[in-house]
Amino acid sequence: MNRSFTVLFAAALTLSSTAAFGAGPSPLAEGRALFETKCVSCHTLERTLAVQADRAGWESTIKRMIAKGAKLEKAQVDPILGYLSAKSAFETKCNTCHDLQRPLTAIKNAEQWKATVLSMAAKKPGHLAEADAGAITLYLSLVTPVKPAAPVAPAAPAYK
Repeated sequence: MNRSFTVLFAAALTLSSTAAFGAGPSPLAEGRALFETKCVSCHTLERTLAVQADRAGWESTIKRMIAKGAKLEKAQVDPILGYLSAKSAFETKCNTCHDLQRPLTAIKNAEQWKATVLSMAAKKPGHLAEADAGAITLYLSLVTPVKPAAPVAPAAPAYK
């Protein structure tokens, strides 16, 4: 199993203690930001985002772009690969059973996305690898509206 996808899946499975709940940025946020700033110097975002590829395909594309002069540091490649691979996993895997608009407009928090993705994976065993489930969970947590946490009931006034 690819190490980066394993890391993404592990992160998705521990979202309750990570960034998705406000402790810091999403593991894919850096890759998205780098992609949106670095790749737009030569391409429109729409053109690049229309492409769907697995991690190996994106890695090949990025290597080709660097050979053509793209200004990417070595440390910037993996976050971009993580973001693009997660996006492609969502688009290719989830689209086989339903359209993509419904999940993209759903309002959920990261824990709810985790439950949803795992539930969908269970409906079609073998279709969604664990690494893809983790990446898709992180992707949906990053690109969809966040459902606020349930409000905490105010404490009862202390009477003397």
